Amino acid sequence: MSLYGRWLPATIASGGTSSDAVNLGMDADAVCIQLPTLTSCTIKLQVAEESGGTYQDLGSGVTTATTTGAYNTMLKAGGYSHIKVVSSAAQGAERLIRVRGMKI
Repeated sequence: MSLYGRWLPATIASGGTSSDAVNLGMDADAVCIQLPTLTSCTIKLQVAEESGGTYQDLGSGVTTATTTGAYNTMLKAGGYSHIKVVSSAAQGAERLIRVRGMKI
């Protein structure tokens, strides 16, 4: 089995703060995230034990400035496979964030 999952979309709608739910397809130790240009915010993960479950915050986030784009980072995933990417500020346009799970 590969250490890395497939790249998947986690889209935050214009005016929204949370992406759609993403099933990473594995119990991931970490999530690699490709961030586009974002409205100034902090990005964090919410996780759930199963599809349609209750999503809760996981750990601390990443701070990104308004002009940041093409920024990549990795956040701990705590062994969860169901995630949402959450922004602390409403986004000024639809934001396509790409994520993939990773085993460490």
